[in-house]
Amino acid sequence: MTSRCHWRSRQRTEGSSDVRWRRRGTLTVAVVAAMTLGACGATQSGQKSASTTSTATVPPTTGTAAATTTTLAPTDATALPGYLAVPTNQVAFIEFTRAGNQISGTVQFAYLSSNGSQMETNSGPIDGRISGSSVTISDENNVITSSGSVSGEFDGSQLVLAFPQQNGQLAQVVFSPASVSDYNKAAAALQDQAEQTAASQQAAATQQAAENKVNADASAVEQDLSNLPSDQLSLSQDVSSLKGDLQTEGSDLKTTQKDDANVEVEAKQYPGGNDGQVCYDASNVAYDASTVSYDSSSVSYDLTAIQDDISTVQGDTFQLQDDFGSLQSDEDAIPSYTPTGLPYAKGVSAAVNNAQASIAQAVSSANQFIVQANGDVAAAYRYAAEASQAGNCGPSSAAPAPISKIS
Repeated sequence: MTSRCHWRSRQRTEGSSDVRWRRRGTLTVAVVAAMTLGACGATQSGQKSASTTSTATVPPTTGTAAATTTTLAPTDATALPGYLAVPTNQVAFIEFTRAGNQISGTVQFAYLSSNGSQMETNSGPIDGRISGSSVTISDENNVITSSGSVSGEFDGSQLVLAFPQQNGQLAQVVFSPASVSDYNKAAAALQDQAEQTAASQQAAATQQAAENKVNADASAVEQDLSNLPSDQLSLSQDVSSLKGDLQTEGSDLKTTQKDDANVEVEAKQYPGGNDGQVCYDASNVAYDASTVSYDSSSVSYDLTAIQDDISTVQGDTFQLQDDFGSLQSDEDAIPSYTPTGLPYAKGVSAAVNNAQASIAQAVSSANQFIVQANGDVAAAYRYAAEASQAGNCGPSSAAPAPISKIS
């Protein structure tokens, strides 16, 4: 906030002892953003102060100046013209009547708020004294000055007031003769400026919100893309673990086959049995078959992990496609904005295709292993049945239900 020439600041400033607004304004004009009077040296680039015209008479330069010229106001209680100053983002209007050397009247002040999106007003009574061309005005409500009073002089048709600054210097502000209508026009222009600023700020906020949404979408897509490789790797590793299960199962199947062959030999050597030795060995074959079946349960256990992995990778692809769809939709809303590192549709499509291919490969490999595992179990129980039959040992146990394929 710039200096207000110790005329009222356009906004409250925390900790500032000289800013004490009192709203007694009688204006009906709406008010918004805050700035300082142009004569204080505070202007903004690209902004123009409003100007007004008036046919008000020139105030007298002496207490008896009424007799000097017919265009000067008399010294008794006759209304003198109002005076308007329109520096950047502010409008001040002083109106008073004169009785002898004493004056009394009001001051109106409109200014923009700190962000320029609202116009605010303040007003209050004034009194003072004219001595020759000099004038002293008491601003008891500190509407335009925090010092309580301001002095100046009439310069032709204009009223020039010197406002004390915080640095101890004085800054002159020129007030031109004007009417209430002139003030209302200047205040309306200030209101228009505030509304334009508010609309611009709202548009900027809307644009920023849209950009933030696009950035969030892009981050979500990037995160989805980073999740896929690791989840695909887990799927591949779990499929590979089936190989180890089948190797163990295959080894136990060979043992089952070997023990069955031994029973077959013993059965031929001892057609009538050998004190139960053949059936004992046949029971070992049955035990071997149950071991193969146990190995098969490890395959089932690993299949559960594989199916979980497949669900995860599928979820990753669905999430990626959904997030990318949101990104495209939100980006279309603000085509002028492109976030840094925006994932391209081609890259997303490739990632989805790769993920789907890894799922298909995992299902195919797992089902091949399932076929092999079921075949090993069936063979093991067939060996057990052959051993039991060879030794006339009674019926053997049935093979467990085969493992279902995954899809």
